[in-house]
Amino acid sequence: MRHSLKRWLLLCLSSLWAQRAGFLYALWDLDFEAAEREITFEWNGSYITWDQHRIAFFKALFPQHPSEKEAFWNLTTLYERQFERQIAPTLPELVADAYAQRAILYVLDKNWVNAGLAAWKSWRFLQKAQEKDPLTHQWRGLWQVVFATLPSTYSRWLPGDVTLRWEAAQAALRKASAPGSYTTWESSLLYFFILRNLDTLASPWLDTCRQRLFSQRPPPYLWRFALALYATEEGEFFQAETLLQALIRSPKVRRFPYPYYWLGKLYLYQGRGAEAEKLWKEFVLHQIGSMGLAAQYAWRGYIAWQRGDSAEARSLWRAALSYDGPLWEEDALGQAWAKTWLEDPPDATESRLWAARWLIQGKNYTQARDTLEELRLNRHRLTGDQRTALYYTFGRLYHRSGNEEAARFAYYQATREVAQKNRWMQAYAALYLAQLYEKSADWHNARLYYQEAQRLGEALGRSGVVQKALAGYIRVREKKYPVPGEASRR
Repeated sequence: MRHSLKRWLLLCLSSLWAQRAGFLYALWDLDFEAAEREITFEWNGSYITWDQHRIAFFKALFPQHPSEKEAFWNLTTLYERQFERQIAPTLPELVADAYAQRAILYVLDKNWVNAGLAAWKSWRFLQKAQEKDPLTHQWRGLWQVVFATLPSTYSRWLPGDVTLRWEAAQAALRKASAPGSYTTWESSLLYFFILRNLDTLASPWLDTCRQRLFSQRPPPYLWRFALALYATEEGEFFQAETLLQALIRSPKVRRFPYPYYWLGKLYLYQGRGAEAEKLWKEFVLHQIGSMGLAAQYAWRGYIAWQRGDSAEARSLWRAALSYDGPLWEEDALGQAWAKTWLEDPPDATESRLWAARWLIQGKNYTQARDTLEELRLNRHRLTGDQRTALYYTFGRLYHRSGNEEAARFAYYQATREVAQKNRWMQAYAALYLAQLYEKSADWHNARLYYQEAQRLGEALGRSGVVQKALAGYIRVREKKYPVPGEASRR
């Protein structure tokens, strides 16, 4: 009886008082001293345990020293019994979160068996979670994203309807991002990443966050990094450079060195090779993991080749191929280029195509068109890979500048060429072509090219293409053309 009463009281108190939003703000700001100060205001022992576990997780996820990963595993092993026996009966969503943290780090270590076991335990505890807790909605949304992006062969084993997973994910993350919830800073950022990756409502959501969150206090460190990446993708180079320079001036960059890489990439787009190399060398000094290293070695090799230093270029390309740990998709692309360039270094045609794509990224459309004009006039002399790149680049030029009819033609031509090393461009061309058809309500062609993009993406291991193509196909799969006179007959 006493145990039941205690459990009931804890449940009631937990529903009235949960975690402080300032704690998660401090975590995403990588200010662990502030996060520890926030713990002193917490009276619920379950949340204190979760807080300490979360801090250890963030330190292991963005370590300054390998010992921080070891410290996480020691702590999570120590707390496992407490999570399962004491916390799970009243706050199972905290236990689901703790096991999800384990799964993430297992995935980064490529320990697939233990990652799967930890993920299964996270999902199991989430089924018992409190409906009112925003952390429950956050993880439900994230799980729906995971289910929606797994290969279609797994669909029959996964819970939920495949056509509704993206809608369910967005609805759950919107609840978790409510202004009054303690997860608002974390869920808002996760929701932003999902919307940005789906090419849907990232910009309107960012405006919402500016009104709800940024008007009260500045975005935390990882939020500012996300804003810088978004500005880079949108071609707002001045804004991106300002944000990234501020990030690398912060002492927190020693724990999270990725602003060095992306500022270097931004300078590459602008033709500032020497400045890019300087930043990438600094990135190598700070990065203790493997993500980003292959990509920067590939581009440093490209810059060295352009200035005529073939020995250094080949040395850097070989360095790019030496990494096989957890890698970004950008690393995989960099390794593919490094392997190609070792066998067949970039010639004048390829250099002109890259220059044009970087000009397009920076919204210099007239200069990009002038750069491509010579290749267009001599396109019959180009190889299949070069023509694929030319049509794809023209597609990006027309797409970004608003000429959608010309963009559809260029993307279509890119998908029809015979390519080998540039098949990734055909995958993206099919994806963008499908998006343009979806925008014009041409449902048949949208379905056709989303499937083509998914097929190519899976063959090439381009998970970003597969994810967007799957989401797009689900959106248009049941769409039908209007039948003339059908409404009047009703």
